[in-house]
Amino acid sequence: MNAWTVLTPESIANTRDYTQSLETERRHAQEVEAKDLLVVQNLEVRMGILNRWGPTDDEWKQAATMVGKRRYQRCLDSLEGLVVARMFELTKMNMSQTGAWLPSFIYLSNIKSRV
Repeated sequence: MNAWTVLTPESIANTRDYTQSLETERRHAQEVEAKDLLVVQNLEVRMGILNRWGPTDDEWKQAATMVGKRRYQRCLDSLEGLVVARMFELTKMNMSQTGAWLPSFIYLSNIKSRV
Protein backbone atom coordinates (compact mmCIF):
# COMPACT_ATOMS: atom_id res chain seq x y z
CA MET A 1 0.00 0.00 0.00
CA ASN A 2 1.35 3.37 -0.99
CA ALA A 3 1.04 6.11 1.66
CA TRP A 4 1.88 8.87 -0.79
CA THR A 5 0.31 9.63 -4.10
CA VAL A 6 2.78 10.58 -6.76
CA LEU A 7 1.29 13.04 -9.19
CA THR A 8 2.70 13.53 -12.61
CA PRO A 9 1.44 15.79 -15.39
CA GLU A 10 -0.26 12.77 -16.97
CA SER A 11 -1.99 11.60 -13.76
CA ILE A 12 -3.13 15.11 -12.79
CA ALA A 13 -5.10 15.39 -16.01
CA ASN A 14 -6.92 12.14 -15.17
CA THR A 15 -7.88 13.03 -11.59
CA ARG A 16 -10.78 15.15 -10.53
CA ASP A 17 -10.43 17.81 -7.88
CA TYR A 18 -13.41 17.08 -5.58
CA THR A 19 -12.84 20.16 -3.45
CA GLN A 20 -13.12 22.35 -6.50
CA SER A 21 -16.26 20.46 -7.59
CA LEU A 22 -17.91 20.97 -4.21
CA GLU A 23 -16.93 24.62 -4.20
CA THR A 24 -18.43 25.03 -7.69
CA GLU A 25 -21.69 23.39 -6.54
CA ARG A 26 -21.81 25.70 -3.51
CA ARG A 27 -21.22 28.76 -5.68
CA HIS A 28 -23.95 27.70 -8.11
CA ALA A 29 -26.38 27.17 -5.23
CA GLN A 30 -25.63 30.66 -3.93
CA GLU A 31 -26.21 32.15 -7.38
CA VAL A 32 -29.54 30.35 -7.74
CA GLU A 33 -30.59 31.53 -4.27
CA ALA A 34 -29.69 35.14 -5.11
CA LYS A 35 -31.62 34.93 -8.38
CA ASP A 36 -34.68 33.45 -6.64
CA LEU A 37 -34.53 36.12 -3.93
CA LEU A 38 -34.51 38.81 -6.61
CA VAL A 39 -37.60 37.26 -8.22
CA VAL A 40 -39.38 37.19 -4.84
CA GLN A 41 -38.50 40.80 -4.15
CA ASN A 42 -39.76 41.92 -7.57
CA LEU A 43 -43.00 40.02 -6.98
CA GLU A 44 -43.44 41.64 -3.56
CA VAL A 45 -43.01 45.08 -5.13
CA ARG A 46 -45.54 44.35 -7.89
CA MET A 47 -48.08 42.95 -5.40
CA GLY A 48 -47.55 45.77 -2.91
CA ILE A 49 -46.46 43.51 -0.05
CA LEU A 50 -44.84 45.61 2.64
CA ASN A 51 -44.26 43.07 5.43
CA ARG A 52 -43.39 39.40 5.21
CA TRP A 53 -45.09 36.89 7.47
CA GLY A 54 -43.17 35.54 10.43
CA PRO A 55 -43.72 32.60 12.78
CA THR A 56 -45.60 34.83 15.22
CA ASP A 57 -48.12 36.13 12.66
CA ASP A 58 -51.66 34.74 12.51
CA GLU A 59 -51.44 34.26 8.74
CA TRP A 60 -48.27 32.19 9.21
CA LYS A 61 -50.01 29.96 11.76
CA GLN A 62 -53.05 29.51 9.49
CA ALA A 63 -50.81 28.57 6.58
CA ALA A 64 -48.91 26.08 8.76
CA THR A 65 -52.22 24.47 9.76
CA MET A 66 -53.31 24.28 6.12
CA VAL A 67 -50.02 22.64 5.14
CA GLY A 68 -50.48 20.12 7.95
CA LYS A 69 -53.96 19.24 6.74
CA ARG A 70 -52.77 18.85 3.14
CA ARG A 71 -51.39 15.34 3.65
CA TYR A 72 -54.60 14.23 5.34
CA GLN A 73 -56.68 15.67 2.50
CA ARG A 74 -54.53 13.96 -0.13
CA CYS A 75 -54.98 10.62 1.63
CA LEU A 76 -58.74 11.18 1.67
CA ASP A 77 -58.70 12.01 -2.04
CA SER A 78 -56.76 8.82 -2.75
CA LEU A 79 -59.19 6.76 -0.68
CA GLU A 80 -62.14 8.34 -2.47
CA GLY A 81 -60.58 7.42 -5.81
CA LEU A 82 -60.18 3.81 -4.67
CA VAL A 83 -63.80 3.66 -3.50
CA VAL A 84 -65.06 5.05 -6.81
CA ALA A 85 -62.89 2.57 -8.73
CA ARG A 86 -64.29 -0.29 -6.64
CA MET A 87 -67.84 0.91 -7.27
CA PHE A 88 -67.16 0.90 -11.01
CA GLU A 89 -65.78 -2.64 -10.74
CA LEU A 90 -68.86 -3.81 -8.84
CA THR A 91 -71.16 -2.07 -11.30
CA LYS A 92 -69.32 -3.75 -14.16
CA MET A 93 -70.00 -7.14 -12.54
CA ASN A 94 -73.63 -6.16 -11.76
CA MET A 95 -72.88 -6.53 -8.06
CA SER A 96 -73.06 -2.92 -6.95
CA GLN A 97 -76.21 -3.51 -4.89
CA THR A 98 -74.74 -6.42 -2.89
CA GLY A 99 -72.30 -4.26 -0.97
CA ALA A 100 -69.36 -5.36 1.11
CA TRP A 101 -71.52 -6.73 3.93
CA LEU A 102 -72.59 -9.86 2.03
CA PRO A 103 -69.45 -11.98 2.64
CA SER A 104 -69.39 -11.05 6.33
CA PHE A 105 -73.14 -11.76 6.59
CA ILE A 106 -72.62 -15.23 5.12
CA TYR A 107 -69.69 -15.85 7.47
CA LEU A 108 -71.66 -14.76 10.55
CA SER A 109 -74.70 -16.81 9.58
CA ASN A 110 -72.48 -19.91 9.23
CA ILE A 111 -71.03 -19.32 12.70
CA LYS A 112 -74.49 -18.84 14.25
CA SER A 113 -75.78 -22.01 12.62
CA ARG A 114 -72.93 -24.05 14.13
CA VAL A 115 -73.65 -22.86 17.69
